[in-house]
Amino acid sequence: MKYSETKKININFKDQPKDIYAIVIDNPCNKNDFPELVNRNYFCEGNELNKEYTYSVDNKLVIGLLHNAKKCDAYDTDYINNDQITGPMCEARNSMPLEELNFGMGDIFIRLAN
Repeated sequence: MKYSETKKININFKDQPKDIYAIVIDNPCNKNDFPELVNRNYFCEGNELNKEYTYSVDNKLVIGLLHNAKKCDAYDTDYINNDQITGPMCEARNSMPLEELNFGMGDIFIRLAN
């Protein structure tokens, strides 16, 4: 969440357009420190996103789609922050320096999106 944003996009589903929210990150292809564990040739053609294998909006890489999305209100945010599991973990992970991350795929994504 820390390194991504949402963007409202319109997609045709069976010839029926629908507005949905996409989770996007900045184009990682021009990064000097592109993560070694990610196949750069799959995502990139030079400094541009590889249109054959990726989907992008406004030169931002789409990494997910949210269906029936809504903006969180104060109650939603409070509920997430006080959840027994996600509450303390989100705060700890979001405040951890990049060089200390060593937990798996999430960390690889953070290095790609940062």
